[in-house]
Amino acid sequence: MKRSDLKRIIREELINVIRTQNITEAFGDPLAAKLSKLGGMKSSRWQNFWRSSAKTFDIAWDKLPKGSIRKVQPTSPDVKKGMAFYVINQDVPNPFASSRGWSYDTNLRGPAVLAVTVDNKIQYYGADRSGGTRGGGIGPKGGYKQGSAVGKGSYGTLMVKKLKQLADVVYVFDLESYRGGTSALKAKRAELKLGKDTFKDAKTWKQANLRRYQSIIQARVGSRDQVDAMVAKIVKMSNETVEQAMALPKMGRYNNIMATVNNNEVELENVTKAMSKSLYYYGEYIQLQNDMEREGDASFSKKYNEDRMKTKAGDIKKILNKFKSGKLDGWY
Repeated sequence: MKRSDLKRIIREELINVIRTQNITEAFGDPLAAKLSKLGGMKSSRWQNFWRSSAKTFDIAWDKLPKGSIRKVQPTSPDVKKGMAFYVINQDVPNPFASSRGWSYDTNLRGPAVLAVTVDNKIQYYGADRSGGTRGGGIGPKGGYKQGSAVGKGSYGTLMVKKLKQLADVVYVFDLESYRGGTSALKAKRAELKLGKDTFKDAKTWKQANLRRYQSIIQARVGSRDQVDAMVAKIVKMSNETVEQAMALPKMGRYNNIMATVNNNEVELENVTKAMSKSLYYYGEYIQLQNDMEREGDASFSKKYNEDRMKTKAGDIKKILNKFKSGKLDGWY
């Protein structure tokens, strides 16, 4: 083998390694991983959509929860807001190709992402400080030293109304809820008020909840019953919900952090309020039961205490049912 051939092989292998490293991304949402493998989205030495979009919008692609990207039809009004990926599932002819255009534009090879829009505007790679597009972000047409369109960017297709005709499906990402995931939202969650107290993170809040729960249990005089089991479930569900929500906070309509409970989206504050209220009711329940244990059957207040205990147990059960249904409305 000639030395020149050996150098060429080594150079090609090195390029393949670099490209492989570039396209080996970590994704929290499996649909993002799927999109990264489609035509028009595969990273190269010069262009990497995931790196560029993260730079522009500060998105933590590796921490997005499953379900943050949704599949909709091209005619859905949802494509107009946020980030949208227009996808073809197979090869299709390009009816918008010019007879004077390049031959590779007459047929669109799929599966592939034709283009990406943000708020219904087609996105292009932008320039970095050196003037190249390697380290730049993305943006709409007209940016500084603009590069090529994100996606295949085939001739004649870069208009939203044309993309809707060509695409088989559109994947929509709620950009506003997750942008700033690597910096702005970290600052937002630095000192988050959970219930009545302020904690640095979800782990601290969880530990405080467990201490409160255990201290109530330890104060009990009599035997355990089903109320213990209900409260234990609430403690577990609320701790898991807060941990998941704090992994990458999603902002709601009024800039409140959101959480998902049984596939329903609720304000995180409602979760923590429910947790705090259930422990408050539980503490009262244990106190009433301890009083009955001490006073015995002869106590004139036995019936009154029994009725109050039933009320507290019922209040706890209502909160547990709200956790199970995912309908935590803030009223407990």
